[in-house]
Amino acid sequence: MSIEDIIKNQDILDCWKEIQKSNSDKNISKGIFEYDIEEYHTFLLDEIVEASEYMNMSTDTLINEMLLFTKDNKSLIINFSNERLNKKIPFSSPLSYEELSNGYTEEELGIAYQDLENETDTIIDIGTLLTYLIDLIFLLKKEKNYIKYLSEKLYYSEIHAKEFIEYEKNIIEDLYSK
Repeated sequence: MSIEDIIKNQDILDCWKEIQKSNSDKNISKGIFEYDIEEYHTFLLDEIVEASEYMNMSTDTLINEMLLFTKDNKSLIINFSNERLNKKIPFSSPLSYEELSNGYTEEELGIAYQDLENETDTIIDIGTLLTYLIDLIFLLKKEKNYIKYLSEKLYYSEIHAKEFIEYEKNIIEDLYSK
């Protein structure tokens, strides 16, 4: 299955539209990442390939997990994404947007780093949604691998990775309790 098939999946599109709708009035930037479309698809596929390696499953298996999880958990994905987009991540030493953006320059982003104080300011796009979806699958199925993934992929310390996982668990618990 290609990245285009994932992006065009109706369940994923439905979630994306709901996330956009519920955040439209919160002054969230819409045009930060304007990749060449082929480069963007390569970037998203690389994210999925890397995550599948940490989860010890094939890329196709992870993609199928993502699609099934989305189909069965739309409201959780939408609510989780909205919570993540509207809260500062409480790291003991917060990452800058520059660190979060994996080395894109201000020119490539088209906006100054200092204008992007937390995830609330980042674009709501399919890529963000897929990243959150991967986080949820990791968190609910492969938590120990998730710590390794976070600490290696995003250069967090293990302490920060554990804080991040605790933060996400708290969001999920809050969402389930409502």
